[in-house]
Amino acid sequence: MTDPLGPAELAAMADLIPPMALRAAATLRLADLLAAGPIELSALADKAGADEQALSRLMRYLVARGIFSGTATGYELGESGKWLLDDAPGGLRRWLDLDGFGGHMDRAFFELLGTVKAGGPVAAGNKTSLDPKAAGSYDELMEIRAVQEAPLLAAALDWSAYGHVVDVGGGTGAQLVGLLEALPHLRGTLVDLPVSAPAALERFRAKQLTERTDVLAGDLFELELPSADVFVFRYLLHSFEDEAATDALRQAARALKPGGCVLVVESAETSPIAFASMDLLMLVLGHGRERTLAEYDELATAAGLTRSAIHQPAVGPRVLEYR
Repeated sequence: MTDPLGPAELAAMADLIPPMALRAAATLRLADLLAAGPIELSALADKAGADEQALSRLMRYLVARGIFSGTATGYELGESGKWLLDDAPGGLRRWLDLDGFGGHMDRAFFELLGTVKAGGPVAAGNKTSLDPKAAGSYDELMEIRAVQEAPLLAAALDWSAYGHVVDVGGGTGAQLVGLLEALPHLRGTLVDLPVSAPAALERFRAKQLTERTDVLAGDLFELELPSADVFVFRYLLHSFEDEAATDALRQAARALKPGGCVLVVESAETSPIAFASMDLLMLVLGHGRERTLAEYDELATAAGLTRSAIHQPAVGPRVLEYR
């Protein structure tokens, strides 16, 4: 139970200026432009492709909030602003970039009222609905988390009895590469839309993993999954309505080798606010939803699977194991 909020707290919660100012800074890559040292306003505006006077007003706000610092002749990068560098851990700048898929997700929330009234999304938001550039941005954002979390998945359970893993909806292969590098005895198959296949193949080539990998490109619901020991669904099932999620699990169950398992990697419902926030995002983007442990168990049961274990790393998402 949270403490009651007063009007000032509610007004602060509703204030759109901080999130939009940060997104403008991220999209203009202001932190990267300031990374080399202090810079005058006119030069900053020229490099950012922005109007000088309008940029000065944005910078005044960001300086007041401690993101950047003012100098006698211009601006410099503050400690907080370093998190907006393109290569900062976590990739925050790319998540906030209004020209990328992060911006697509942000703008979807302006349709929340219409979505609540209609009972469904006003605008489609999954990868199949995007142009190639936006789909590429989506894959790039997914890569950031995959690189961070693949070692956690590799360490979450004993893989010694398994030889072949299928990463369903694996994007450009960042997670699969992480698994194969951590577990040299494995070979892997990546399943995703054709738009992701070229980047995945290039990643496998660059990592010298072509002999241990293959790519199955197409619509999951029109493909026949290969027989394998392990099927991984990472942040995929929450994008589907119940019927589609059950169908995806059922396909994996049919292709599962004896003694194998299906791994569902999704965020646990440990933080009510984070869980509810992601659920709203799924609502405005498409027909998916966040699910509790019991709800995932119901989907698995309908697909002919039974939960055999729960793996919860110290950090990162929960891994549900089904057989």
